Amino acid sequence: MENDRDKKGELLEGFKLLLVFVLIMVLLVWRAPLGPVMLGGAVFLAALYGVGPAAFLGMVWRATESPATWELISVLALIMLLEHFLGQEGYLQRMLRGLEGMFRDRRAIMALIPAFIGLMPSAGGALFSAPLVGQVASGNGISAEQKSFVNYYYRHIWEYFLPLYPGVLLTSELSGVPLPQLIAGLAPYGLLVILLGLPPLLRLAPLREGEVPSNRREVIRELFLSTLPILMVLGLVLGAHVGVAAAVGVVLVCLLVYHRYTPAQVYLLLREAISVKTLVLVWGIMVFKQVLVDTRAVEGLSPLLAALPVPHFLVFGLLGFLVGMLTGLMVAFVGIVFPLVAAALGDHLGLPLVVFIFISGFTGTMLTPLHLCLALTVDFFKADLLKVLRMLAGPETALMAVAVVAYFLG
Repeated sequence: MENDRDKKGELLEGFKLLLVFVLIMVLLVWRAPLGPVMLGGAVFLAALYGVGPAAFLGMVWRATESPATWELISVLALIMLLEHFLGQEGYLQRMLRGLEGMFRDRRAIMALIPAFIGLMPSAGGALFSAPLVGQVASGNGISAEQKSFVNYYYRHIWEYFLPLYPGVLLTSELSGVPLPQLIAGLAPYGLLVILLGLPPLLRLAPLREGEVPSNRREVIRELFLSTLPILMVLGLVLGAHVGVAAAVGVVLVCLLVYHRYTPAQVYLLLREAISVKTLVLVWGIMVFKQVLVDTRAVEGLSPLLAALPVPHFLVFGLLGFLVGMLTGLMVAFVGIVFPLVAAALGDHLGLPLVVFIFISGFTGTMLTPLHLCLALTVDFFKADLLKVLRMLAGPETALMAVAVVAYFLG
């Protein structure tokens, strides 16, 4: 009898977390602002888990003073400054002219821009590429939701297998699968994601074909010079292993000096470029994640899923998917789920299961408004979140179907 009560209590813990997430989704569908919704969700989650006001304020303070929060806010603020500066000084316009001279169909350019920026493992990458995607798509009857889909979806094609991203490295470490073997298992999904994104991309309103350039060498030169600031950031991050915030800051300072900006011009740039609303949105998400961690609410999902009459691999996949949705962060999903799976199975984590869980969790992170890139993209384009999620659902569902089949064949 007592065991039955314990099991019911464990199941109730899982339902509490799902209730909070459903409430958040409902409010977002009703177009409530994401920042306040996340803060409200944090308050509701804390209340459900019996956290008092003083303890809750402690969680808010830990989220606020966290180095991860400040690093994220710093990266986003610096990217806002760099993006505004590049637009103001004509770099972005020259970049687009160069790309249009290289490619006949601007739909390809729309996908290439976030994919190029996606080589830089930064949560602010989607915010960097969004203005460029918007400029390419302007005047062509493309909706805000379609722009959001392309910017967000193609931003993440490399994260499925490139070891530049910490999620891949951490998965190898926690699962015990050697990194080369893991990359070989994940790489086909990177290619598949690109292919699955083509139908929505090709369904966009027809774009004007770019004119054939008369001097291709001049086009390449203009494209190189206009993208040089971004290439410098990528070089510092990928080649010299400099932090993203430091890399963007160094490049920005160099540009300000090169263009001889006065203190008054720098102050004006700060006023025009920094979006306080976006930074508050980031802070709200970080507070919610802190409450999620401190209440250990995610641990309540395991008993709930274990009670389902489905095979174990599907339970682990569903766990990964839900944790991915609830955190919106690959590192968080990997750090939470793989230790739980390893504890349950010991040394029996083969490559097929590890890849399946990884893809399941990634799918969850791609389909949640808690994913910062999605929140920033939708906010930038003023898009309808529900419509963007519907566009994402097709490719992500197909990807999961392939992952299930591949697990059985593996």
